[in-house]
Amino acid sequence: MPYVLGIDIGAGSTRAAVCRRADGPGPGWGPPQPVTLGVRSRTVSSALAMTPEGDVVPGDLGRHPAESAVGGYLHRVGDSSPMLFGGDRFPAHGLVAAMARWVVDRVWQQFDEPPERIALAYPSGWGHGRLHLVHAALGEADLAQTALVTRARAVVECHQAAGRVPPAGGLLLAYRIGGSTCEVTVAAPRGPGRLELLGGAELEDSAGFDVEGATAADARAVLTPTVDLAVQTVRDCRLAPGDLSAVLIAGGSAPVYPHVSDLLAAAFPVPVLRDQDPPMTVAAGAALAVRPQVRRPAPRQPAGPGLAAPGLAGPGLAGPGLAGPGLADPEPVAVATIPTDAWPEVVRHRPARPPVAVPAVRAEGR
Repeated sequence: MPYVLGIDIGAGSTRAAVCRRADGPGPGWGPPQPVTLGVRSRTVSSALAMTPEGDVVPGDLGRHPAESAVGGYLHRVGDSSPMLFGGDRFPAHGLVAAMARWVVDRVWQQFDEPPERIALAYPSGWGHGRLHLVHAALGEADLAQTALVTRARAVVECHQAAGRVPPAGGLLLAYRIGGSTCEVTVAAPRGPGRLELLGGAELEDSAGFDVEGATAADARAVLTPTVDLAVQTVRDCRLAPGDLSAVLIAGGSAPVYPHVSDLLAAAFPVPVLRDQDPPMTVAAGAALAVRPQVRRPAPRQPAGPGLAAPGLAGPGLAGPGLAGPGLADPEPVAVATIPTDAWPEVVRHRPARPPVAVPAVRAEGR
């Protein structure tokens, strides 16, 4: 049964979710479902190890000691210094692509068919320079058609699909807490498949790893700076906390949620919402973001000189990289609404922090 795949590479662990095409007539898709990536767990370590045969695998699945695995590469994307891995040096964006390649192969093995579409969530604050590097590395890993979706977009998509927030209207704060970072983003939904990011920030000093085993008072002390960052980010957008429609929580672990919810509720006089499965919110939302969404084609109208036919042009609806095997909808009259942040523009100028002249990691013999 056809499916789309969403991938969330975090600092400590990597998760994946799929949406499968629903049975029966019509172009409907089922709800997102987590995928079991580990031996008995739905997550695997984001740290990578290289086997003696040269295969790239998650560190907790390799036969080498865990200390030989390499992590932290997501936040090194764009650095000029390569990372030591498997006795050689590789750029961080190559390691991101290697992790994504492993997840795709793992899910492919479980479902006995490749995904129709793939979405990789990335930190919402990344610019075109980092996106260009990751996009190029994905191409080297035979994943050139992978959509790149902001984490904020994935969080909003997940809550929209569950009916907790409307597809348009109202300002939202996406609050994602990971193991080593906290990311907050102010966003404005502009309709199905459209999201405008108004501002965001990331904090690396306080996150989920610091809460493990802590007392309630210590946990709140660790998490309070993340809430302060959220409030300041909203004010930096020239908004007041009460101007939001809702605060959306994603990521973290069970000990974190009660403290985060209480602190955010005290700071924002609006609904504070979280998914039933917050650790999977980003992966699920990434999969939801690349479902082929079908709408009725616009009535045909004659196009005058210099005017494009309505519905056939605009950001995210046309351009290179949007067509290819597995991306076309089976319904001939369908028009796919592609997220505006899915396929980033390939920048022609030199990135702010140039890539190193080292090829991306590739696992041969798949």
